[in-house]
Amino acid sequence: MMNRLTIAIAVAGWALYGFSALMPTGADPKTEIARLRQVAEAAGADRDALAAELQHFKEGHQDLQHVQNRIAAATQELKHLEYLRSRISGEIDVMRPQPSKASSQPLPPPQNPAPPDAAGEALSKEEIGFAQQALTALGFGPLKADGVFGPGTRRSIEAFQQARGLPVTGKLEGATLRALQSRQTAAQP
Repeated sequence: MMNRLTIAIAVAGWALYGFSALMPTGADPKTEIARLRQVAEAAGADRDALAAELQHFKEGHQDLQHVQNRIAAATQELKHLEYLRSRISGEIDVMRPQPSKASSQPLPPPQNPAPPDAAGEALSKEEIGFAQQALTALGFGPLKADGVFGPGTRRSIEAFQQARGLPVTGKLEGATLRALQSRQTAAQP
């Protein structure tokens, strides 16, 4: 007990010594205490200003998060709409009358034919047919696996490329074919 009292007296003595060492000589202790109160009040005002600024920043950050969430939702909605557009285009292609062998009248050309380089002319009808089957199985449109690279096939490929994060070219080329093959293999039992 005596030891604690001795320590408390020593700490109080050192505190008074420190206070007196910091106080200019000849200064009135009351004046110095009033000055220290002003400094403390100024520090409190600075703290309150910083707290208000922090609150303002938090509110702005919440607004930014809200905007980012809305952008992400809009992006998902656009992907879904592109997928639906692809499916509808595929349905239209399936519903379009196909020329019969007995008919001698050719069908009018499609409104937006794929340019020759977009169709990937180096591909065989079997490869294009495989891609059409794979796209249909993966839900990118009900395409007729006829091996003909038409506008519905191109739109389905574009939707597939966009959904898989591939460059959207509408072409049936290396990365797209590999992605279709791996997705088709994964989808089979």
